Amino acid sequence: MSPQFASILMLLVLTGCTSQRQTLLERTTSYVVYDMPARQVMKAAEAVLSERGYALLPSTDPLFLITPWKVSGNYDVFTHWSRLYVEGYKRPDGRFTVRAYQMAANMPARTQSLPAPEKTTMSAPEEKQNIMPTVLLSAEPVLVRSARPDLRRDRELEWAIMERLDPDFAGRVKTQVDIYLAHSSSERPGDVLE
Repeated sequence: MSPQFASILMLLVLTGCTSQRQTLLERTTSYVVYDMPARQVMKAAEAVLSERGYALLPSTDPLFLITPWKVSGNYDVFTHWSRLYVEGYKRPDGRFTVRAYQMAANMPARTQSLPAPEKTTMSAPEEKQNIMPTVLLSAEPVLVRSARPDLRRDRELEWAIMERLDPDFAGRVKTQVDIYLAHSSSERPGDVLE
């Protein structure tokens, strides 16, 4: 076997393991139940959202966090709209669970109507050529027919919240996942390089 082929094969195996590792880590949060006050868990969720550049919209429910739309991309070419939801649930036994969701939509260029940001005293981004907003918080977008929003569970965000609340437990989970992947990959004949 040539050295170049072996290195490409090893890279593919490692990439597959990294993806599988991340999937296993994120799925762990589906089973996490916090034995902490609800306020402490929701404050950690707020901190993670803030680190990711999301603001919070006002909510009457302290166990529900929602962000305004965040826009990234170039209005002349393509924009990606996303917003996050974090819901907390009190269980009958007094413990607490968290579920996070992301709603996303992709908008093509100026060929169709774009969502209009809230009115400001400055000119709107659409009026400037070649602007690349890093963060633009907006009102509800007017989504065109080709830009259907997609709502999905955001397990990566749930993992980040759990890791912030209990880094020791997150470290133990990482160790167990690494042991599992090392053990399971040694049993699969196609993954071992000879």
